[in-house]
Amino acid sequence: MINFWKMISIRWDEESIKPWSSIKKTIYILLPLLVYYLVHDMAEILLWGALNLLAGCVGDAGLAFLKANSYTVRGMISGLAILCGVAVISPGVAAEIHAGGSEEGTGMAKRAVPGKDRQRVNEKRVTAYMVLGALAFLSALGLNLLFDLIGFTESSVSFTQTATAQFGVDFGVGLVLYGIISPFAEEAVFRGMIYNRMKRCFSYLIAIVVSSLLFGCYHGNLVQAVYGTILGIFIAYSYEKYESFAAPVLFHAVANVSIFVMTYGNKLAQIDRTIRIVMAIVSLLGAAGCLIWITKKNCVKNKDKL
Repeated sequence: MINFWKMISIRWDEESIKPWSSIKKTIYILLPLLVYYLVHDMAEILLWGALNLLAGCVGDAGLAFLKANSYTVRGMISGLAILCGVAVISPGVAAEIHAGGSEEGTGMAKRAVPGKDRQRVNEKRVTAYMVLGALAFLSALGLNLLFDLIGFTESSVSFTQTATAQFGVDFGVGLVLYGIISPFAEEAVFRGMIYNRMKRCFSYLIAIVVSSLLFGCYHGNLVQAVYGTILGIFIAYSYEKYESFAAPVLFHAVANVSIFVMTYGNKLAQIDRTIRIVMAIVSLLGAAGCLIWITKKNCVKNKDKL
């Protein structure tokens, strides 16, 4: 039990990991994900059980309310289950994120900075995160439009069912679920834990690709698997360049909220096809421009962390 808990919560450095076999490294990387899944599913079962018990006590009016808001209730239970899953592995996530921050060098918070230099650094930080937000918005919008235009989204029945459930939630609840809970929790698992561990155990390239594939497959259908994998690569790359856990969380939140808002009530699909084609081209070109800017600027320097 002690060794099991250590594999989840303890962060071993790269030198300590080197002598491990590939199997042990894989267990070290994937065990927290397995625990997250198990706790998430158990919490979801218990929450649905509790709701069923409650439904038997609320009367016809209460049952009618639950039925009328079934997608919102489903979304809230899913959000609570996600938080339960992350809570169990949170010591390991905290260790990974904290250690990553401590390895970045002195950083702006560690030393005094003259007023003019501080202003310059703050301006650079704001600009860099604005570009990151633009990359998230444009890449998410461009990919969604592209998938719709080529008929990819219609090819998956499971995606259609998932999308119906996601966009059937109350608008305010959806903003909390997809703009706060989902970005923070999923980034904690896939970038905070999986990506950081995989990078130390194997290599940066393997970490960025495999963690993104796992992130894509996590969504449970082909359309979101492809979409999640592509965005996952952008998110992991941004994490590497910005060297701050705020970067993947911001990217994920902006991508989720922008698509949720623009597609809520099927608004995006109501736009003329020609206009959607132009929007897709402009969005993808804009995303490429943002990505090039981030790469060329090499956003993070040891002397002025973002």
